[in-house]
Formats: sequence, C-alpha cells, structure tokens
Amino acid sequence: MSRTRIALITLGASTLLALLFAMQLRMDASYSGHPITVGQALVLAFAGWYGWALLTPLIANIARRVPLSGRGIALHAVLSIVVTMLKIVVTSELLRRSGFTPRSVSLLVNVPISIATYWAIAGVTRAVETYRARRKAEVELLRAQIQPHFLFNALHGISELMHEDVDAADRALTRVSELLRATLDTSGRPEITVREEIGMVERYVDIQRVRFGDRLQVAFDVDPAALDRLVPNFILQPLVENAVRHGGGTIVIRAQDGMLEVEDNGRGFDPATAREGMGLSNVRARLEATGARLEITRGTLGGALVRIVVPS
Repeated sequence: MSRTRIALITLGASTLLALLFAMQLRMDASYSGHPITVGQALVLAFAGWYGWALLTPLIANIARRVPLSGRGIALHAVLSIVVTMLKIVVTSELLRRSGFTPRSVSLLVNVPISIATYWAIAGVTRAVETYRARRKAEVELLRAQIQPHFLFNALHGISELMHEDVDAADRALTRVSELLRATLDTSGRPEITVREEIGMVERYVDIQRVRFGDRLQVAFDVDPAALDRLVPNFILQPLVENAVRHGGGTIVIRAQDGMLEVEDNGRGFDPATAREGMGLSNVRARLEATGARLEITRGTLGGALVRIVVPS
C-alpha cells in the first residue's frame, strides 16, 4: 500500500470521526446548558481529529520500532500519555487564540478517548506490519520454489541435448550459468525492473534456442516507457517456459506500462477446462499477494495468451 493511499485512508477516517464527534459535542454542550453552533462543533471536532491525523505518522513510526509486548507495552503506555497531553495542550491553545472560549475548548479534553486513539493507531500499525511480513515471507517462499523447478527443467533439457550435440549442450550450460548469476544478483529484491526481468527471459530463451534451433521463434515487443516499471522478481520465466513446452514454437513477449504478456501459437486453449501446473499456480499466488492479477485467454495466434496486470 502506497503512502498516498495510507494518507487518504487516514484523512477519510479522521473526517468521518470528526463529523460523528461534532454531533456528540453539540449534544453534550446543549445538555450542559451552554450550547454551541454547528460551525463551532465542526471546528472543534475537526481540530481534534485532524490533530490525530497529523500525529499518525509519528505514532506509526514508533509502533514499527517498538513492539506491543513486554517492555514495549510499558513504553507505549508512557508515550500514549505524553503524546495525548501535548496534543491536548497544543490544540486547546490554538483554539483559544482563534477566539473559542475555555468552556467550549474543554469539550475536547477527553483523556480516555485520546489515549485509546493512540493505542488504536499503534495497534493497527503493528497489525498491518505483521500482515505485510507474512505476505512477504509467502511470496519469497513461492519464488524460492519456482527457481529450483526451473533449474531442474533446464538441466534435464541439457542432459538430453548431450546425447545429440555436445557443443550445443555446452553452450546451453553456459547460458544457464549466466542466468543463474543474474538471478542471484537480484535474489534479495522482491521487485525488479521490467528491463531486468526481460533480460533474464532473454537468457532463458537463448538456452532454449540452443536446444530447439529454428523450431523456436521468439519475438519481443517491449515499450521503452515500461522498462523502468517494477514487477515481481522472476515472474515471466515460468510463463515463457510453459509457452515453450506447450506452444507451437512461436512466442511473442510483450511489455507495456502496467502489463506483461506471453502469447504462443499452440494447439488452442480453453480457459474453462485448462488445468494450471506448478508454474502458473505459483505465478498466480505471487501476483495475488502483491495486488497484481493473472489473466489467461485465447490469443490471436491461436494458442494461450497469459497477461500480468500490475496495479499502479
């Protein structure tokens, strides 16, 4: 989730709470015999909750560094009181200088709610961070599964080629070494640029060309504007491998801003009855974990068209 989206969610939640709180302030003031206008109630409520919205990045940063367990709880208990008192003092002073009476400003001084707000922000932050860590671990596990699978298939193909053309097998083994080196260079990054991803696919295609020769025709249609776009690491290779194994020998790989495609001219494709093997299932799971999606349809070449749509 981007920072802009988080900021918009925080602003939206603060606005909703402020509107609800304004109604409560007006009712409380009426019951106390010192009514306030709708405008005054709105200003007081928005000053209070937008104050918490401004404090949210600070509290979230603290929550990321200090766990809500053990000694961390004691530290958060102290910080929740300190932050609440500072927020109340600053907000009250600003409102008084804006012309609000001390009595009306006192409506904002609700220490229990303020402390609960601090803990709510800290708790949501920790929950989101825990979720992100778990999803990242799942994605890394899926990526770790696909790489040995690819390596096994590549080495199996080379072992078969050894009985037909030793020189070709040697060239293919060199390409495998280059691809593995490139894979290791990017192994610590969950996302890489389209340029790097296409580069690894080109190395994989070179390996297959050594094996299949002119029977394999691969074309790249890459928009230069998409080269610096980030995509999940090692996401295209399993799709290209499927196209090589099940296609008719012609493959087109496309890259546009926010979209990657692999199309082949295989015997035909029916999405309703097709079964996904390890490669496609793995890619789909990794994409879902990152908010992207996988679409499989019949392509214009007659075979499968596999499309990756990456959100902005």
